[in-house]
Amino acid sequence: MITQQANYYRNIVLLLFTALISGCSTINYYTQSIQGQFEVIQKSQSINLLLGENNLSNSQRERLETILELRKFSTDQLGLPNNNSYLSYADLGRDYVIWNIFATEEFSLSPIKWCYLIVGCLDYRGYFSESEAKQHAMKLKEQGHDIYLGGVSAYSTLGWFDDPVLNTMLRWSDIQLATVMFHELAHQQIYIKNDTKFNESYAEVVATIGVTKWLEQSADNNVLSKYMQSQTQEKQFISLVMEYKALLSKLYLSEIGKELMRSQKELIFKQMKDKYNNLKSHWKNDPYSQWFSTGLNNAKLSAIVTYQQYASSFIGIFDKLDRDLERFYSLIKSLSECKQMKRNEILIAKEIKFEC
Repeated sequence: MITQQANYYRNIVLLLFTALISGCSTINYYTQSIQGQFEVIQKSQSINLLLGENNLSNSQRERLETILELRKFSTDQLGLPNNNSYLSYADLGRDYVIWNIFATEEFSLSPIKWCYLIVGCLDYRGYFSESEAKQHAMKLKEQGHDIYLGGVSAYSTLGWFDDPVLNTMLRWSDIQLATVMFHELAHQQIYIKNDTKFNESYAEVVATIGVTKWLEQSADNNVLSKYMQSQTQEKQFISLVMEYKALLSKLYLSEIGKELMRSQKELIFKQMKDKYNNLKSHWKNDPYSQWFSTGLNNAKLSAIVTYQQYASSFIGIFDKLDRDLERFYSLIKSLSECKQMKRNEILIAKEIKFEC
């Protein structure tokens, strides 16, 4: 803990110095980021030490033991970074650790980008304070932007700090917990500045591969079967999103007037919801009801696209490499060294032999 806090203080000196020469709004944003991260560090406790205490409930003890099992699996079986991330636990006393804002123009699906120290430019803006996130989202909405504001239960510091498991994660199922841990560890392994879609799609695929491998070792085949069914549903949902993304993109490139474009936009979103209602009628459950219930807009679609844009390409490359994770990581690392336009071309073509 002493080492991590020392690193923390060294890092915030750099952050504050840069903020001071960048303007008041930047200072305010980095101040809340620094305070939020410091809270996470202060409240982190070793899971091994917690397990040695007698005041844990049986359910808490089981969850923490599962976390350690998943962490060992992530290193031994998935080749993800072997460090102290997810070996500690922090109870923040709230449902979400941060709140992310996605925003687009009224007639665009291109997300507004925000640029930060260290991590580069991202397709979203995160706040540790829900009230500050809502305040900024409202300003963007008043400017005519489409807004999507959502609570986030976990995030990665990309190895700058030892990321703990948070209380916000413990309400999930073991599968959801594994998915997020593998996703965030994948960010620590490979991360490219200024390419959110690459980073998130890659991490999503690593998480899916990891959870599948983990469940394949389980004695309960029914759990694996249910997971594969949920993955089929997710693919159908993503396909639906991409279909209507294409329709909206075509609309926004047209030269019709704003009023007509606005009404056509609403009609397309209505058609999307109707098609989902027909799709889910063939399912035994309704996993995306909450997503649809709060309304649709460009920013909401953009958030999905950000995490799924290249997912099928990464899966295709993984399959071409005979589902060998070591070869997959090596190729993706080589791909990350290409310029973004070339990288996108290679991903879309699912090439496994290329030159940057």
